[in-house]
Amino acid sequence: MKTVNKAFLSVITASTLLFSACSTDLDVIGDYKETMIVYGLLDQAQDIQYVKINKAFLGEGDAYMYAQVKDSVQFANALNVQLRRIKNGSPLGPVIPLNPTNMPKDAGIFYSADQANAIYSFSTVAYPLFADSEYELTITNSETGNVVTAKTSLVSDISGFTNPALGSSFSFVAFGSVPNYPFNVVFNAAKNARLYQVILRLNYVDSLSTGALDTNSIQYILPIRKVTDINTSELVEERMRGKDFYQYIGNNLPVFSGLEQRKALKVDLLLVAGSNELDIFMDVNKPSTGIIQERPEYTNINNGLGLFSSRLNRPADSRPLDKTSTDSLACGQYTKHLKFVNGVGLHPCF
Repeated sequence: MKTVNKAFLSVITASTLLFSACSTDLDVIGDYKETMIVYGLLDQAQDIQYVKINKAFLGEGDAYMYAQVKDSVQFANALNVQLRRIKNGSPLGPVIPLNPTNMPKDAGIFYSADQANAIYSFSTVAYPLFADSEYELTITNSETGNVVTAKTSLVSDISGFTNPALGSSFSFVAFGSVPNYPFNVVFNAAKNARLYQVILRLNYVDSLSTGALDTNSIQYILPIRKVTDINTSELVEERMRGKDFYQYIGNNLPVFSGLEQRKALKVDLLLVAGSNELDIFMDVNKPSTGIIQERPEYTNINNGLGLFSSRLNRPADSRPLDKTSTDSLACGQYTKHLKFVNGVGLHPCF
């Protein structure tokens, strides 16, 4: 009898849970809450500054369909976006208005014919940015009264270059040796910058069998470097070998039908520095390689999500290759198949 009662109670309990589950709807979506998603990196070296502003969305049905509905991801014309300079804790200068900028979307999940990127911008020609100040972004939705804010410092200019030495050309080959000449970039770290990346861009012109000239470029991007202290001017040294530069060009620059010859133009030495917040954001969002796939969420947007920070694209140091380096590009073992002319304009190696 005791056993039967237990079984009976078990059935009743299971039945109660079953019918209860069937009769109660679990609302996993919840009430709507406006959430702005903001992405912007101020860079005083650029003429135009951009901030991307979207809204988060969630609804019943196919999320891919929601992504293509303009009202799901954009605020239309309801936003008032402003930037304010702050120095020593006090506002300074005029309020900078950011205006909607029509930038077409690339094809993909978030593309539809009636959508453009939700970009707001201003000109640093009209409103210069100053590295000695902070900048506070304020976004107000005029329809709902919702306000989102964020603040960032700027990355200071990069200085103290000791290498490559100032001169009229770049050299990647030691005279009379194999192309393994060291090419080091040495400079002082900038204030507020955690990340640094050196880029070498070889500009060249293709002469085609049709008589046309086609100007192009190829970039050799070195790994990102980090510094330990963003408030001191520690020495940063990026080491590379001329051999690596030539190997990369040889492996990634195609030869095609109708190409008669190539001529190397100037090489641009580019240096990009990124803030500490950008470093954290990149670390948090990089692909997970472990068993646990859940990652922490990072944002520095108040009352929203995303990233508002800074970086600096230093103006290019542009120089031609010296004669020895140009000859190696034309006749060296890694690049001789690319049809470059040598330092005197000849192509004796193909």
